[in-house]
Amino acid sequence: MHSPDIQILIPSHSLDDFPTEQTDDLAASLLNAFAIAFHPRLLAWTGEMPRWRRADDPPIPGSGQLVIVPTVSADWLPCSWIDDARKAGTTVVSGLSERSEMLKVALTAIDKSTEDRAADGENAGELPVEAFSDPAPEIPLSGAGVGLAGEPDSQLPVLESENTDLATPLFDDLAADFMALGTCWLLVEILTRKMRQFGNIDETRFFQRAHAGAKAAIAEDRETAEAHLSGCFEMLLEARERFYPVECYLLDLCLAVPDVESAPLVEDARQSIPWSLLATSQDLKAICEKTPGLATELSSAWNAGRISVLGGEDEEASLPLLPLESLLYHLERGRSEWLSLVGRSPTVWGRRRFGLTPLLPQILVKSGFLAAMHVVLDDGIYPDAEYTKLRWRGVDGTLIDAFSRIPLAAEGASSYLRFPARMAESMDQDHVAGLILARWPDIEAPWYHDLRRSQKYAPCLGRFISFDRFFEETELPGQHSTHKPNEYFSPILIQHVARREKDPIQRYTLHNRLRRQWDATAWCHAAADALMNRPIDVQFGQEVETRLESALLDREFSTAEQLESDLLEAQNGGARRLARIIMHGATGERGFLVLNPLSFTRRVVVPLPGIKSPPPISGPVKAIEFNPAHPELTACVVEVPGNGYAWIPEASQSPRPALPKQPLAEDWLLRNDHFEVAINERTGGIAHVRLHNQRAKRVSQQLSFRFPRERAIPVVDQPGETTKSQYAEMRCLGHEVVRSGTACGEIVTFGEIIDQAKSQRLAAYRQTVRVWRTRPTVDIEVELTDVVMPEGDPWNNYFASRFAWSDSTAVVTRSIYHSAQNFAGERFETSDYIEVASEDERMTIVPHGLAFHRKTGDRMVDSLLLVAGDTVRKFKFTIAIDALYPLEAAWNELTPAPVVPTEVGPPRTGATGWFFHLDSRHVQMTRLLPVETDKTPPSPLEQFEHTSVPNDPGFAIRLIETEGLSKPVKLRCFRQPTFARKRDFRGETLSELRIEGDAVLIDLTAFEIVDIELRFGQV
Repeated sequence: MHSPDIQILIPSHSLDDFPTEQTDDLAASLLNAFAIAFHPRLLAWTGEMPRWRRADDPPIPGSGQLVIVPTVSADWLPCSWIDDARKAGTTVVSGLSERSEMLKVALTAIDKSTEDRAADGENAGELPVEAFSDPAPEIPLSGAGVGLAGEPDSQLPVLESENTDLATPLFDDLAADFMALGTCWLLVEILTRKMRQFGNIDETRFFQRAHAGAKAAIAEDRETAEAHLSGCFEMLLEARERFYPVECYLLDLCLAVPDVESAPLVEDARQSIPWSLLATSQDLKAICEKTPGLATELSSAWNAGRISVLGGEDEEASLPLLPLESLLYHLERGRSEWLSLVGRSPTVWGRRRFGLTPLLPQILVKSGFLAAMHVVLDDGIYPDAEYTKLRWRGVDGTLIDAFSRIPLAAEGASSYLRFPARMAESMDQDHVAGLILARWPDIEAPWYHDLRRSQKYAPCLGRFISFDRFFEETELPGQHSTHKPNEYFSPILIQHVARREKDPIQRYTLHNRLRRQWDATAWCHAAADALMNRPIDVQFGQEVETRLESALLDREFSTAEQLESDLLEAQNGGARRLARIIMHGATGERGFLVLNPLSFTRRVVVPLPGIKSPPPISGPVKAIEFNPAHPELTACVVEVPGNGYAWIPEASQSPRPALPKQPLAEDWLLRNDHFEVAINERTGGIAHVRLHNQRAKRVSQQLSFRFPRERAIPVVDQPGETTKSQYAEMRCLGHEVVRSGTACGEIVTFGEIIDQAKSQRLAAYRQTVRVWRTRPTVDIEVELTDVVMPEGDPWNNYFASRFAWSDSTAVVTRSIYHSAQNFAGERFETSDYIEVASEDERMTIVPHGLAFHRKTGDRMVDSLLLVAGDTVRKFKFTIAIDALYPLEAAWNELTPAPVVPTEVGPPRTGATGWFFHLDSRHVQMTRLLPVETDKTPPSPLEQFEHTSVPNDPGFAIRLIETEGLSKPVKLRCFRQPTFARKRDFRGETLSELRIEGDAVLIDLTAFEIVDIELRFGQV
C-alpha cells in the first residue's frame, strides 16, 4: 500500500505556464482542487504537503492515494487512466467543479485507507486525538522540476473517520480557513511567477505549521489552530513581500439594486472587514424599505469606517445626453436623499451605467466629491488605460482622484484565476497596487470568502479597504491623466433599442425641449423674486421639475403629454408675475411684453395671431409678417436684450408693412436679407444655401434611410451598370409655396424615400423650409408617414436628415454640457448643436434636441430621426449661418421667449430693458439660485483675512464658459451689489470677487461652471 498523499493534476508543465484563462466551470474545478487539498482532515491523514503534478504525466496508481483531477486536466490524461487508477485503489476526484462535492469524494480516501489498513492487519482501532500532538516530521523535497515530494521518512498514523465526529460549527469554520489557505497558497505562487520570480515559500516550515494547525482543528483547539494558520498566512505574506514589499489593496465593491436579494447587506454591515456599496439613493431607499434595520446598520458602519458608499445621482439617468442643469439636479437630489436616509452623502462618485465625460471632474469637485470611479460596469467606449489611482484632469483643468482599473467579477471563478495576472499588472504599472472585486449582495463564490477569511490572519494577497480609506491613505500619483472628449462614447442608444424601449431617440429630444422650457419658467419666477428683493423660492416648481427629470427614466415615456401642459401653465404664470413687476405704474396703449430668459440679445419670432393691425417696424420690432387674409399667421421678429424684455405696441392704425422688392419665396427658391435657399427639384431637400455676395454653396440637406451595408443599384439609362450606396433615395413628388409675405418665406415639398435596389417605398415625407427677414437662419420641419420601421443596430439602420458642406477641411464640433468639444470617429452625441467652422465661415446645425449623429466622410453628417422603437414622426432643424457663438444659436431656437399681453405700456423704464448683463458672449447664464450660508471655515493662515458672508438679501447666478476661453468677465446687475463671491454647488466659497460700480469682475477659466453669489444692502 502506498503512503497516503494528495496530488493535484494540473493542465500545464509547471506553475510558470499555469492556465489562468478558463471558463467559470473549469476555473472552479481547478481552484477548488487546491482548496480542498488543504482541508485539515486530509492534511492530518497524509502527513505531507499536497503536491501538484503534470496531468500528462500522472502518478502510478496505488492504494492510499488521493488524486484530484480538475475538469480542465481531463484531456491531458492518458486514455483510461482514471478507471485504471480507481481499480488500483486510488481515490480519484474528477468530473466535478463544486467545492462541497469535490470535498465529499476526497474525504472518502480516508475511509478507503482505513479499510485497506484493516485488510492488511494493521491497528485500525480508535486513534486518540493526542496522537496528533507531536510536531509534523520533516518532509524532504524532491522532484523540484515538477513540484513532487519524496516519500516521507516516517509513516504517520491514520485518522479513522468513523471514530471521530468532526461535524461541528467550530471545525467547519476552521476547515473553511484551511481551504482559504489552499486558495491563497496557489494564488501567491502564481502571482510570484507573474512577477517574474521563483517560488520562495519554505514549504517544510509551511507544512509543519499547516499540519500542526490541522491537528489542533481536529481537536477543536481554535487558539492553537488559528495561531498555526496565522503563521502559514504570514509566510505567504513574506513570500509576496519579497517581490512587492509595500502594501497592496483589495476593494470589495457591492452593487445594490432593488431587484436583487439585499438581506445579506445587514450582516455585511456588521462585519469588521471593510467593503464598499455602490447604489443610487433611490435604489437604496427602495432596498431599505423592504429590509428592516438596513439604513441604521449602514449608517453605523459608515460612521465607524467599516464601509464606504459610492454614488452620486438619485437615479442613473443617461448623463452624457443630459443638459447641465439636469445633471446638477440629479446630483443635488441624490445628496439630499442620502442625507435623509443614512445621515451623510457619498464623497466617492460612482455608477453602474455609462456616465463618463471629460467635464465631470469639475462638476464632481464642486458638488463635494473627493474621488471618482473612472470605470464603466456595463458598456461604452472610454479611455482604457487602467490605473489603481490616478489624477483625472477635466477639460477645464480640475483634478480629482480616480480609480480606473476594471473590476473583477467576484462571483465568477475565472476572475480568481486571472487575479494574479491582474494584480501583477497593477504592481508593475501603478504607484499603489490594488484590484476591485465587484459583486451582488448574495454572493456565494467560495474564493471570495477565502480572500476575506485570509484577512484575519495576514493580507497575503492584499488588504481589504473601503474606497474612502483607500483614497485617504494612499499617496497621490505623480502623473495626471487628461482624457479628450473624443475618447468617450456611450452605449445608450444601442441599449434602448436592445431593450425594445419606446422612443429611444425622441425621449431625449422631448426632454431637452421641456428642460429648456422649465429653465425659462424658473428664470421668470426667480427674476421676479430678485426684482422684489425677496429670497428666491427654492420650493417653487419642485414637483414639476421632479416629474420632468423622472419622465426620462420612464421606459414608456407615458407622462409627457400632461407634463407639457403643466410646464406651459407654470411658464405662463411666471411670465405674468414678472410682467406685473415690469409694467408696474405703466400707462398708455395695449401691447405685448416679450421676455428673454437668456443672457444674450436675441431675435425671436413672436406670433401675434388675431390682431387687426401690426405694430410699427421700429425699436425692438425688426420685421413683421402680416396678411389680412390670414391673420392667424401674423408674427413679428423682435430683438430682445439679454436677461431682459422688449415691449411692442398693439397699434390700431399702423401702416401695413411693404412687400420686399424680391419675393421671399418663389418657385424652388427662398431668400431673405442674408442669403438664398434653393430647393432641389429632384429630391425636395435643400440644394444649397448661398450668401448673396458669395458664389460658394454653404450647405445642402436631404432625407434618407441608411442600410447596414452597401447595395448594388442599377444605373438609370445604363443597362447592366450598377452603383453602390448605403442610402435610400429621396424623391420629390411636388412642392408648394405656402408663404411669400412681408417677413416670411416658406416652401413645402412632399415625396417619398425609396429603396432603389428593391423599388420599395420606405416612407412618405413632407418637408417645410422657412426663412425670416433679419434672421440668418433656415428653419426645417420634417414629417414622415407610412414608415417602414428600421430594425436592428440603430447606428446602421435609421432614417436621417443628411447635411453636407463644401469645405472638407472645416472643423466639426459638438456640445457636451453646453461647451464646445471635438470628437473623433463617426458616431457622436449632442443635443445642442453641430458646428462646422473653417477660417472664414461658420455654420451651425441646431437639431432641436435630436441627440444622435453620424459623420459620413469629411463633409457630411447624418442626424438620426428614427430607429427601432421610435413613435414620433415630426422633427425640426435650424441652420444658422455665420453665428459667432453656436450655443447662442441653439438656445435661441430651443428656449421660449414668453409673451404676455399687457393692457398698458410701455414700461416706465422704456420699451426695452435688462436685469443682468454679461460683457462676454462666450459666457452664458443658466440659472438664478438662492443665496446660501458659506460652509467653508477659514484656515489658520486665512483666519485674519477671511471675510464672512453677510446675511443681506441676494441671489446667485450660475455661469458657464462655453468656448474654452480663459478671460475676465464683467457681470452687471440692475442693482449695485455690496458683496460678491464665487461659490461651488454646495454653497462653499471659492473666492471673493471685486465690485466696480454695478459690475462684478470675474476671472473664468476655460469651460468653468460656477455660481456667483451677489448680496445687496438692506433697502
